[in-house]
Amino acid sequence: MSNSIDNSIEFYGKLSELYDLAKQGKIKTNLQGSHTRPCKFWTATKVLSGIKNSVIITHGPSGCAYGVKHSYKLTNSRNSGSKYEPVVSSNIGEKNVIYGGEKELIGAIREVDKKYEPDIIFVATSCATGIIGDNVDEIINNLKKDIKAEVMSIHCEGFSGEYRSGFDLVFKQIVKFMDPPNAELKKELSKSVNIVGGKMGPERTEVDTDVKELIRLIEDMGAKVNAVIAGNCSLSELRKAPSAAVNCALCSDIGYAIGKEMQTEFDIPLNSTILPYGKSATEKWIKGAAKYLDMEAEAEALMEREYNSIKKEYEETKKHLEGKMAIIEGHDAVKSLSIAHMLDRDFGMNVVIYNFHPWSTEARETSIDYLLETGLDPKILITKGTLAFGKYESMKQTEEELLAFIGELDSKSVVYFGSSLSFPSIPLVDLNAILNRPRFGYRGALKVAKCIKTALDYSFRPRSFLSKRLVFPKGSGLVSAQSLTSKLGQDLPDCTVYAHRRRGKCMMS
Repeated sequence: MSNSIDNSIEFYGKLSELYDLAKQGKIKTNLQGSHTRPCKFWTATKVLSGIKNSVIITHGPSGCAYGVKHSYKLTNSRNSGSKYEPVVSSNIGEKNVIYGGEKELIGAIREVDKKYEPDIIFVATSCATGIIGDNVDEIINNLKKDIKAEVMSIHCEGFSGEYRSGFDLVFKQIVKFMDPPNAELKKELSKSVNIVGGKMGPERTEVDTDVKELIRLIEDMGAKVNAVIAGNCSLSELRKAPSAAVNCALCSDIGYAIGKEMQTEFDIPLNSTILPYGKSATEKWIKGAAKYLDMEAEAEALMEREYNSIKKEYEETKKHLEGKMAIIEGHDAVKSLSIAHMLDRDFGMNVVIYNFHPWSTEARETSIDYLLETGLDPKILITKGTLAFGKYESMKQTEEELLAFIGELDSKSVVYFGSSLSFPSIPLVDLNAILNRPRFGYRGALKVAKCIKTALDYSFRPRSFLSKRLVFPKGSGLVSAQSLTSKLGQDLPDCTVYAHRRRGKCMMS
């Protein structure tokens, strides 16, 4: 390794080594001011939006509601099947910041209850109303006798905690809607599960693909899903949730948090694994559910059927992937760890997670602990650009550092897992661009395997000049896929992007 390359590396080693350094305070784990994350208010409203027939009143300036609605695509009621937008605002202004916004909140609650007749009204406090100290709880208590809907306050001022705390806060709060289990309901739901840790709400993304695939697997095993919490669940489903046989965590971090809360409160068991990308993780997830459903035989039969349905094509495709190098964009820590598990265990690829910020070692301890306990300890590469000014997952500097680290690129043996608009010279797979097919389960495993093979097979076709310019505009060192218009963002091609005559088309049949 040359001195210039060596000088650009912040860390290169195993995940366990990075984890230990972070715990000992020997590597910087704080995010720079330029590496911004959503605030507690945003993540709280993201989870709340997944509860059907509920309305979130964001108690604050109108811009707070606008931001979450447009970022999470909550403006179109057709996506959720609701008759209204799920997020509204009390719309306070300058005078309210001085004299209080309680009158505006009372009016908003009354109007929403009368106009929309929701099952639940959530009042989510913003930074402004948190600072001025509006007594939201007292307002709600005084109004309850006049309001048909359940009303719950969510104190999620953006300054009051980091983004992860918004998820945990809401999941703990909605447990208060749940009824203690009873014998009659437990008998009725003895072959039912809850999928916990869903946070996409009514968006047309994971709930419509990945979660639906997990529901299909549960139902094909002969069981039922009581609720996806909080990805498109109802108040009645929440009330019954503690009587289900088991909670199956969708995510080993967020799903684990609500799962442990319900386990403590209601003694309902928790099946927590890593995100079910690939065959191995899917089978662990299914077996974990079957154990508490007393359906081990049915689970074995399901797994055999599912595997046989993809076996021929899957095994043939896998031959082309074994021994290849996979570089995984690491800014989404949980997803990158889950993908690493799949590529290593299922496809026999050599995995390096790139740009895994040391901050993630503190934010994602549950997932890291789980991965290390399974015996998987992937390599982590962190370069100086990851910790520099700018958006750390998509800087020009980090592309140059990665390419320098790889050296002479053999495009037939290296594949990059990340954004379709990053690292144009490397064969690339973008799992976030798969909007119409599941990425979880057996079908997802086959889909991902075929995407990797396609990227490698067509690596001789360079990415287009236009694509390169979209990533790195002339004279600018920084860029993000998020800088595209919403239309361009929605039209990202499925899995892979290539140039020449088929520019912007997926090469897969």
